Amino acid sequence: LLERFAEIETASNSKKNMNFLRAFLVPLVQCCGLLHNFETADSHGQASAIMNLENVTAGAALWDAVIAGNMMRRQVLPVMNMRLPSSAAQPLANLNWLHIPKAGTSFISTLWNYACGQQGLPLDLAVDAVALPICLNCYDFALMGRYPKDLYCEPGVLAETFRTQHSPTSLQLMLAGENVVGLFRKPGQRLISAFHASLHANGFSSEDREKMAETCPSMTSACFARFPGIAGCAARMLTGSNCAETSLERGDKDFDGGSSRLDEALMALEAMAFVGITEEWDESVCLFHRMFGGRINPAEVHNFHVGKSHEIPGLLYDEAELEGFVDEVDEIIYAAALDRFRKLKAALVAENESLCGDVLDAMRIQSGIDALAEDSSQTLASNSAVSCATAQVQCGQLKDALDCGICPVSRQGFDTSLTEPFSEVLCSEGICLPNGDRNDLYAWSFSSNMTR
Repeated sequence: LLERFAEIETASNSKKNMNFLRAFLVPLVQCCGLLHNFETADSHGQASAIMNLENVTAGAALWDAVIAGNMMRRQVLPVMNMRLPSSAAQPLANLNWLHIPKAGTSFISTLWNYACGQQGLPLDLAVDAVALPICLNCYDFALMGRYPKDLYCEPGVLAETFRTQHSPTSLQLMLAGENVVGLFRKPGQRLISAFHASLHANGFSSEDREKMAETCPSMTSACFARFPGIAGCAARMLTGSNCAETSLERGDKDFDGGSSRLDEALMALEAMAFVGITEEWDESVCLFHRMFGGRINPAEVHNFHVGKSHEIPGLLYDEAELEGFVDEVDEIIYAAALDRFRKLKAALVAENESLCGDVLDAMRIQSGIDALAEDSSQTLASNSAVSCATAQVQCGQLKDALDCGICPVSRQGFDTSLTEPFSEVLCSEGICLPNGDRNDLYAWSFSSNMTR
């Protein structure tokens, strides 16, 4: 392996290539040291050695491809079967998702890969977010449409009540056996994101929205955040209610921003099986796999649901636009969530050590979001090692490397000529054949040529 590295270093001066290859040198060196002391190592050390050996083996195949062309081309990179040390991992069953609005829809890629992508070929998680005519940016529904629960998911992993919609949870549900997982986002950031997402207020009635429009005639994020029923979203969702509190539920009482629910919400937070942090995305994904095992799909570190108001994905909003408003209750909950996240992390790795170990650089490159790439805004589908979009496959298996899923039945909603209810579509040699004829309605990259 070291000889191969020297050959490539001689053949290319690309800094990007060198950084990619060094991502495998580190696990190689660590692996050698760990294997040397394998018999006396603890279970964590042995698991680390095995994980590094698997990654180095995958790296060897990549280096062969690099040598053949004297350059790194993403088109030839295989999807890696990456795992993290998880000697203490406990498989998760009866899983449910606390999906707080604007806290990370893309986390469904981790949950669906864990529950539905561990057997057989890896799933291509880079599905087009177009799900239905009324749902043009619904990555979660599009993913589940490609890989239906009944066909792909391991029985018992997901709770019967599993939903990607913003369903609340409660301490009572967790005590009854639900293993609830979720991400928490800085409240100010979440509020601004919700404002930019068409005033996202799940739970509001039409009357509430009309009242908001009257109260805030020149709508700003500050007025949106201050409107009764908006603040305290996390507190309500942890205690069995919708994100936004409707005036019908409140009645004649003054809006308290969720303060009356705070104690119960904090107890529910502590009872959750997993707590991640939106601002610590990669570490949260790796924490999930460290805790519960399972192979990682490189696409899990990709953001499939970028807010349209972000000029640069990942850049924080300027909270000055809230004009001093602070969501006091949710700030307390976020602080508790961050503390819980850090404790879960500290139980698995040393201080200042990444939960992702040495696979993160490889994961980023495999997922098409290499920080060193000249155009970091390129989509995952076009950058992926092997992808259904690049191969123009609509369904089925791709070269024994990826599972491209079924023909998404919901796409029939775009066919205005249909008069009958939606029906299953035949997949033949990677092509969807409704009525026996190919139809680009089922193309993997459907939104790129769709008239909206």
